[in-house]
Amino acid sequence: MSAVTPAMKNFFSAQKYAVIGRVLSDRSRFDNKVLRWYQTRDFPVTAVRPDQPSEEIEGLQVLTDPLSIPDLSSTSISIIIHPSKSLPILKSLFPSPPSPNNEPHSVWFQPGADDASIWEWVKERGLEGKVVGHGACVLRDGDGVLAEIGAGTKGRL
Repeated sequence: MSAVTPAMKNFFSAQKYAVIGRVLSDRSRFDNKVLRWYQTRDFPVTAVRPDQPSEEIEGLQVLTDPLSIPDLSSTSISIIIHPSKSLPILKSLFPSPPSPNNEPHSVWFQPGADDASIWEWVKERGLEGKVVGHGACVLRDGDGVLAEIGAGTKGRL
C-alpha cells in the first residue's frame, strides 16, 4: 500500500464517485475492476466512457461526457485512461478561471493514467490536495485509506 496522503483522504470524503475509462465492459480491465470496487462497497458510482456511446455497464447507464456527471462538485473521479486523453479531461474538469461549484471534489489517476505533463499542470493550478496519482491505486490502496479515515468497506472483488 502507498502511504496515505491528505489528497487520498480528501478523495474519499466525497458523497459520490465516478469512473472514467475506455473499455468499462470488459471485466478483466482495470477500469471495470475499479467500477466494481465502488459498487461492492455500496458507493454511489457513475460510469463514463468519453466520446463513445455504450450500453449499460455493470447495471449502470454510461455517460460520454465527464462534465455531465451529476453533482460534479460532490463527486470524486477515478481516471483510468491514457495520459494523452487524461490531461484534456482534467483541464475540462478544472476550467480556467476556476469554478468550484462546477468542478469535481477530487480526482484519482490510476497507475498509467498520469504522467509528468499532468503533474506539471496540477502544480501550476495548485490542485495537489485534490489530485491523487503517482502510482497510487484505488484497488490496492482504497481499503487502507478507508480504514484510516474510519469509513467502512462492504465487500471485495
